Amino acid sequence: MTAQFSAWTLGLMALITVLTLYFHTFRYSSRTAEVAPNILTSIGIFGTFLGVALGLWHFDTADIQGSVPKLMDGLKTAFWSSIVGLLGALTLKIRHVMSQTRRGKQEAKRLANIDDLDASLKYLAQQFDGDDALPQQLRSQHSAMMTQLDRIAVSLESYQERMAEANAKALIEAIETVMREFNTKINEQYGDNFKRLNESVLAMLDWQKQYKQQLNELIGEQERTAASMREASEAFEYMVRHANAFNGISESLQDLLNGLEAQRQNLQSQLSSLAELVNSATDGLPKLEERVLALTQGMSDALQAQQRWAVEELGKLQRNVETQLQQQLSNSQEQLQQQQQQSLQQLQRLGERVERQMTVLDEGMEEELNRALKSFGMQLTALSEKFVSDYTPLTKRLQQLVKIAEQIDE
Repeated sequence: MTAQFSAWTLGLMALITVLTLYFHTFRYSSRTAEVAPNILTSIGIFGTFLGVALGLWHFDTADIQGSVPKLMDGLKTAFWSSIVGLLGALTLKIRHVMSQTRRGKQEAKRLANIDDLDASLKYLAQQFDGDDALPQQLRSQHSAMMTQLDRIAVSLESYQERMAEANAKALIEAIETVMREFNTKINEQYGDNFKRLNESVLAMLDWQKQYKQQLNELIGEQERTAASMREASEAFEYMVRHANAFNGISESLQDLLNGLEAQRQNLQSQLSSLAELVNSATDGLPKLEERVLALTQGMSDALQAQQRWAVEELGKLQRNVETQLQQQLSNSQEQLQQQQQQSLQQLQRLGERVERQMTVLDEGMEEELNRALKSFGMQLTALSEKFVSDYTPLTKRLQQLVKIAEQIDE
């Protein structure tokens, strides 16, 4: 249980307890019963203000949640020191009242001894009634003395009864009044403070719910952005695969052109052989030579035209593929940039909104907490002044009663 209290709380409680035992054991007297309760109560009030001061000293408005435990430790010091101080003072007062009650009983015993003396004197008077040698003056003095003793005994008995009853009644009424006012002030003060603290905690919980919702929205936006980026990546991969297909087509066309070139060269060699054969033949074949040359030239022109057409078509196809790839890449980059800009704008707006809400919440919490602490300090000061003002007349009355009792004893 001691782990729940701070070192200041345990130190003040130990000091008050040691002083209470010291006053009860070694220094108890009527004077101690008058002075010691004031000392213990003053130490308790000092502990109250010390606990509040320590709680406010370690309180940081920038870290309200982390400073609340230190503030509660300070309030524990304030309350427990006051409670232990009042308890020690009450034990001394109760002991003083009990000692006064025992003193009243001792006075009653003294009155009983006076009654015994009266009975003895009456017995002696009865013994000497028949004795004519006793002078009449002695009898009259004896009667007067007995009358005075009876009056004194009755007066002392009634005074002791009234004194004991008045002291006990006044002390009980004063204690009940002080405790009732103390409980009323404590309930009013801490009821309002804890109500405001509860409202602040509820406001903080609402803000946390809103912040959680905004975080969920931000996570959704991030997921949608990631999905868009995945779609763009898939589209880019699709274009890369088609580009590879176009490369395959280009390679096939290149192979076709190479084959046509080989056939042309083969045909050229065969035609050359045929021309040599014709040249080696008789000169009577000029028409055949002309036809063969025309055929060779036509085939060569056709092959060259076919090769040019294939090269032009392949170049057009390659340019179209490059144009489409560049267009797709530029579109993907623009979409990614737009998505990134939108995400950054949303993050900036969300950050600004969260910052404004945090600023408003911090200002509200700081203002409410300062107001509550100021009200707490003012109410605690008023309560202490009220307690001192109510307790001082009671202390004076008890001192007067003690002085009267001491005068009676003397």
